Amino acid sequence: MRSARLPTCGMWISPCLVAATSTPGAAFALAPSVPMFGSYFPSWLLCLFAGIVLTIIVRVVFIVIGLDDILRWRVPAYMSMALGLTFFLSLAIFGR
Repeated sequence: MRSARLPTCGMWISPCLVAATSTPGAAFALAPSVPMFGSYFPSWLLCLFAGIVLTIIVRVVFIVIGLDDILRWRVPAYMSMALGLTFFLSLAIFGR
């Protein structure tokens, strides 16, 4: 019996390298930063802080309406919510 030959991944290396290095401005893009208090803070850090604050506000609302009691896994749910809000804020405010 003859086994089937799988294509090697070496044939994909050169097209991927060409595509990765030919994107205009990808290598020269600066990290998004926000000037605050005489220093530059990374935008992801500010979005993370805002996402955590919004998650705390949403948790208080969930407690008031009684939805927090029926959540099975609270910690993963709120961590996912904080990360989701962080990514949304980063995309909405900075476009990244």
